[in-house]
Amino acid sequence: MLLQHIHKEQKYLLAVSGGIDSMVMCDLFLKNKIPFAVAHFNFQLRQQESMDDERFVQMWCEQHHIPFYVKTIDTKSYASENKLSIQVAARTLRYDFFHTLLQQEPYDAIATAHHQDDNIETVLFHFFRGTGLRGLTGIPLESPSLVRPLLHTTKKEILQYASKHHITYREDSSNVKVDYTRNKLRNDMIPQLEAIFPAFKQNIAHNIQYLNEAYTVYERQIAQYKKKLIEQRGPDYYIPIRKLKHITPLKTVLYELIKDFHFGFEQAEQLITMMNSQSGKQIENTQFSILKNREFFIITAKKTSESAMILIDKSMDTVTTSDFTLHCKQLITDDYQVQNDTTIAQLNASMLEFPLLLRKWRPGDYMYPLGMKKKKKIARILIDLKIPMHEKDQTWVLESNKKIVWLVGLKTDDRYKITPQTKAFMIINIKK
Repeated sequence: MLLQHIHKEQKYLLAVSGGIDSMVMCDLFLKNKIPFAVAHFNFQLRQQESMDDERFVQMWCEQHHIPFYVKTIDTKSYASENKLSIQVAARTLRYDFFHTLLQQEPYDAIATAHHQDDNIETVLFHFFRGTGLRGLTGIPLESPSLVRPLLHTTKKEILQYASKHHITYREDSSNVKVDYTRNKLRNDMIPQLEAIFPAFKQNIAHNIQYLNEAYTVYERQIAQYKKKLIEQRGPDYYIPIRKLKHITPLKTVLYELIKDFHFGFEQAEQLITMMNSQSGKQIENTQFSILKNREFFIITAKKTSESAMILIDKSMDTVTTSDFTLHCKQLITDDYQVQNDTTIAQLNASMLEFPLLLRKWRPGDYMYPLGMKKKKKIARILIDLKIPMHEKDQTWVLESNKKIVWLVGLKTDDRYKITPQTKAFMIINIKK
């Protein structure tokens, strides 16, 4: 039996539970004279059994003069306190422990005993739960600071090796239960599938290999779509809807564009229905929102003032941000008297295109300040006005169809000024 992607000149930290898989891995490292230490995590989930597992691994290490590291945590309490499932809590605690050791001790990588049958179960789990293409490629053989040297080894081969070499190990009683979804797959579904398709596992393993290669090609193409369709402006990301309409297959590509922002296939379908809807509609999750503003989907982080964006429709008379409140009023009159007050936006309403967009200013923004026929960058305006650095970060602009009409509280754009011919007015007062 061979260890995959292991280099004898490196030192490894082996994640060892005491079960047959990890003990076979230990024996292979030992026989191949590869430098390693053992890390064991006691989850305290099986009372005395957990303590016996820990003692078993420790004694094996003492017998073979292998450095041994152990950590014990009440996993159920941790899961309850952090509102996590037992499985998620256990995985988080275990890998946090391993990576902390890797940073503190002189080891090059962590090695786990995942094998081919684990990989098959993972792919089936992802498939039935629902996943993108990435979920069907299974467990990676390598990831940063982590290697799985038995990933191409079957469970049958591990059992045969353990029998031939008289490997002692601990049997985890939870493995024979069907309390968890993965164990139901392992103990119920997969044996039934093998009874119908004797080469089931071999075929799935071949498909995983093929899908990994196909995914490499897929990723390259998706990278091209991202380069073409996502434009970063400051902290926000713009996706042009006109370009999206020419993409095939649209849902798959759109899903890949928004996946990194924690949106899924369902949200991709929602965005497709929003492509021809009016501005102002949005979808959101706990971290990001996607706003439709004219010909763009704008992805912006939530709960950060830096990326705040607010749409102002014709019917809105009050808009509140973290920095101020705007009072909006539309007038149709022949005798409006223009006030000499920069804290009031006095705009020609007939020139405006709704909804207006209120956002923080960004480097590269420009406008045509009142009385000027040439554009001027907002950054230069702020310098000329001697706005303190800490106040610059709190400066907002108001847009009409991607054109800045008002540097809030400071300057009005000349293109939207009131003239003697103006009959429709948009008056916006700022109150901090």
